[in-house]
Amino acid sequence: MFLGERIERAESFRMNVHSSDLARVENCFVGPAQAPPSGYEPSYQIVLPYYGLFSYSAGTRNWLLDATRTLCISPGWEFYEDKLVPSVGHAALLINPSPDLMEEICGSRISETNPAFLQASIPSTRSLQFLTHMLLRQPQGLDDSLRKDELVVSALDQLQPPRAARARASKVIDRAKEALHAHSGERLSLQQMAKLVSVSPVYLTQEFTRSEGMPLYQYQLRLRLSRALLKLPYSNNITELALDLGFSSHSHFTSVFRKAFGVTPSQYRSGQPALERRPRAFETQMNWDDSVAKRKRAA
Repeated sequence: MFLGERIERAESFRMNVHSSDLARVENCFVGPAQAPPSGYEPSYQIVLPYYGLFSYSAGTRNWLLDATRTLCISPGWEFYEDKLVPSVGHAALLINPSPDLMEEICGSRISETNPAFLQASIPSTRSLQFLTHMLLRQPQGLDDSLRKDELVVSALDQLQPPRAARARASKVIDRAKEALHAHSGERLSLQQMAKLVSVSPVYLTQEFTRSEGMPLYQYQLRLRLSRALLKLPYSNNITELALDLGFSSHSHFTSVFRKAFGVTPSQYRSGQPALERRPRAFETQMNWDDSVAKRKRAA
C-alpha cells in the first residue's frame, strides 16, 4: 500500500526509513483518532512536516507547523503537540543526526552555533520539500544506503547558507571517482565512501555535487549503466549481471536502464530495440553507423 493510501485511511504509524552512522530517519503519522504525542526530547531532531497542520510547544514557545515549515529541536525540551485539524491528522519525517553530523552541519556539537536551531521554526525551501519526499519515496525492494545518506546530508545542508568551495576539492573529487571505480559493484554507504576518500560525509556530498553537478549516487549510477552497455551484448543472465553491477534486482536494473536509454536491457542485448523508444543519443549513433556503412558501400 502506498504512503498516501495509508494516510487517507487514517492509520497511525511510526516507521524507520533509514538508519546509519550518520542519522536515523523515521516517518511518523498521527492519525485523527490518536492522541497527540508529548514528552521529553533526548536528542537533536529535525522535523520535516509533509502533511496536515499541528502546533508544537516547548516551555513558553509555540510553533505552528505544516509542509511549509521545518522545526529544529534541541535536546532537553519538554514538549507537547496539538491537533489543529482533528479530522485530518499530521505527518512528518524525523531526522536524528549523529553528533559528528551535527558538528559538521552546525560547526560544533551544540545547536547554539546554528541560527536554524536558535529560531527553531524556519521556512522550508522547495528543495527541502522535494528532498523530504525523495526520502519517503523509496522504491520497493531497494535499500540504497548511500543514496539515503546523501539525501539526509542535502536536507540538513538546507538549514544554513552554502559554504564556499575550498581549494582541496578537486583532489577530493578525483579520489572519490577512483573509489567509485574501484568498488563499482559494491553498495557503499556515504560513511564508507567518506572514509575511503578521507573526508567527512558532509564535505564529500557538498563538494562532489558542486563540482560534478550531480550527487554521488547519480554519478555511480551512470558508471553502472556504462558498464551495463558494455557487458549486456555477451551476458547470458541479466539478473546475475544486474546484481554484479550493484542493482538490487532484475526489475530495478530494467527500470533504471529503460529510463536512461528508452529500451530494456534484453532489447538492447538483442540488438533490436523498439523503434518508438529509441532515445536521441541512440538514434544519433544509429544514423552515424548508417552513414558510415553507406560510405563504405560507395567506396
